[in-house]
Amino acid sequence: MGIAFFSSTPPHGEVMATEHKIANDIVIEETQRAGVYRRRRLDLAERWVRDGTITEEMYLTAVKFGHIFEAAHLRERYAISTASLDRVDGAKGDHDGDNARTTDARHSVIEAMALLGESMGPVMWAVLGSGMSLREFVARQSNVSRVTVQEARGRLISGLDLLARSWA
Repeated sequence: MGIAFFSSTPPHGEVMATEHKIANDIVIEETQRAGVYRRRRLDLAERWVRDGTITEEMYLTAVKFGHIFEAAHLRERYAISTASLDRVDGAKGDHDGDNARTTDARHSVIEAMALLGESMGPVMWAVLGSGMSLREFVARQSNVSRVTVQEARGRLISGLDLLARSWA
């Protein structure tokens, strides 16, 4: 298996970290510390934008959604039950500045979910928010509804398009 070399130069002339492609979806990239490298698997949105499945705007929306979801502390590793969206510990009220950021992020997620509706919302929540694979999402949906991987993929792409066009 050969190693392909990628280097990207931003418009301002600065040289970004170089990546070495060692597999179809695994790259070796330099970290912020000089001379220190790490292997990283490309996520779904990165593969899709590379392959032309989604546009750059849709990719940036996926990244934004993931960051806001992380800031809202809604990933499964933070909150087992997300029924109470006021605080992770279930308490009401704003106790510190970090909680204000979390609350704002949760309101953004709620706004996106209202925009996406019941068909696209769950797949966006699970795949982009919680980091599940499409197959894992479909497997977990087997008790709720019959969804195929292709249908979930279509809903995810449609949801990204909708959010890219109309979500602030």
